[in-house]
Amino acid sequence: MKRTDGHGRFTLQWMTGTAMMIALTLVLANTPLGRITMPFLTATTLHIPVIIATLALGVESGVLVGLTFGVHSLISNLTGASFFAPFFINPLVSVLPRALFPICVYAIAKGAQRVLGRFDPHRAVSYVLASFVGTALHTTMVMGMIYLTGAGRIAEMLASGVNAPAALAERGIGLGIAAMGVANGLPEALVAAVIAPVVTIALDKAIGRIKVRR
Repeated sequence: MKRTDGHGRFTLQWMTGTAMMIALTLVLANTPLGRITMPFLTATTLHIPVIIATLALGVESGVLVGLTFGVHSLISNLTGASFFAPFFINPLVSVLPRALFPICVYAIAKGAQRVLGRFDPHRAVSYVLASFVGTALHTTMVMGMIYLTGAGRIAEMLASGVNAPAALAERGIGLGIAAMGVANGLPEALVAAVIAPVVTIALDKAIGRIKVRR
């Protein structure tokens, strides 16, 4: 899909596609569809439209959708009651990682496409790699920023007897945050690696990026 019309202006098709991904992000964020509940774990799906936008429409679209995800996260946590809600009020935690991880997804996809070339004609493998690794990096950035900006406050909360996640209470702040990142990030990465490539390939075919053999 052409992002610009040759005069530096984004095309109507690109703007429509980006708007659809932003709308999908908001729908997921405000409905149960935004979470997939599994035994002992809950995986969010809000990162998936960001990945799809990045792979199908380009990094600019991905960053815009990612910013939407991040700003919504910040606003929704203003009145949140969870243990980590106060930390997501900080844009370094809620917004910055969501704006940066589409760039990682784009770079991984392009790098994989250069390496695989004709061995990945529908770009499926590159999309799976970008979706999985990009999601893992997203989780790492979010949890890492919580640790960097809030470790001291978490220690105070634990000392005051606040009801904290078991991982923090049992393993300490650093290892606890890392354990929670793996526990939540792995299923989210797996879900993204399945859904995002399938949808992106369908969009590629729809916009003519992939020639379908009859």
